[in-house]
Amino acid sequence: MQEGLSIIAKLRPYIETSWLIQPFLTSRIALLAVIYSVWTNKIMKHTSYDAFHVLWTKPYMVNGKNFCMNDAELLTMVLSALMWQKYNGTIKLYTDNRGYEFIREHGLLSLWDKGIDKDVLENNTYPIDPEIFWAAGKLLALENQKGSCVMLDTDLIVVRSIHEKLEQTVITALHSELLEPDVYLQPCLLKQPLDFQFPESYNWTVAPSNTSFLFIRDENFKNFYLKESKQFMFNNYEKPKELVSQMVFAEQRMLSICADYSGLPVSYLITDPFSVSNRDVIHLWGFKSLLRENKKIQILYVKQLLNTVGKELSANSFFLHFLKIHFPNQLINQLTN
Repeated sequence: MQEGLSIIAKLRPYIETSWLIQPFLTSRIALLAVIYSVWTNKIMKHTSYDAFHVLWTKPYMVNGKNFCMNDAELLTMVLSALMWQKYNGTIKLYTDNRGYEFIREHGLLSLWDKGIDKDVLENNTYPIDPEIFWAAGKLLALENQKGSCVMLDTDLIVVRSIHEKLEQTVITALHSELLEPDVYLQPCLLKQPLDFQFPESYNWTVAPSNTSFLFIRDENFKNFYLKESKQFMFNNYEKPKELVSQMVFAEQRMLSICADYSGLPVSYLITDPFSVSNRDVIHLWGFKSLLRENKKIQILYVKQLLNTVGKELSANSFFLHFLKIHFPNQLINQLTN
């Protein structure tokens, strides 16, 4: 009912200035409201993008650690899902049994409008070391997706519609990365499975792509990318000196290498992750470590997020219920006043 009144309110100024016969006014407004509604729904169906989050707890629980998220991380994940639904489409969650229990304990089972899948990650038997390849759960989930989709990190919020940016692209990642030699190692320094060799066709000069956001339209490319990545990760158990280089190669550098080989351009949502001109996304990225170490900074971040992105969801009943359970009343007051 409210949506119908909103549509009529938008149309009334245009109709009242052009139609002079009052008895027919109401029926004509109603007719145009229906036409407008159908047209809007058609456009939304055309531009809606299916996204997914991944909450793979297995890497966190290596060496007996317990999985947890602080308030800032939890709020960011909730806003990530809700803002995607508001502006860009649907979203689902891939998790495992421990992740599902965490979500249930925090009252978030209905956050993802496309539901929750815990079978893909819980029952997967691929020979992948979760400590070395801590983001492999994202690739397992991507493998299960059919058709074009968006892989969206739980610490990344897309704050506006990006339909126009995606509709003309085949591959879109968050941003390109510099080939930092301490992060993106030379092939001779990467740990490899037994009897594995890098193909001569790999172009090691292409810039890696940050996959905190990843849109792939082409199913054949997606399958090729995942095949190459899995060949590197499977049975690759030798521990590196650090736990970054192996994963970022398998996920981020591999994406660009496969795109280059396939002759497909990689587009990016933003050009510079550190630029103040970025208006499309909020990404916790390495800031997570600081939030985990400093409670005061965590509180400031939560307040700022509520006062900016949170205000866009001030009429969202799920979000208001979430705030009531997890955050102090003064923060809710800041949001709703």
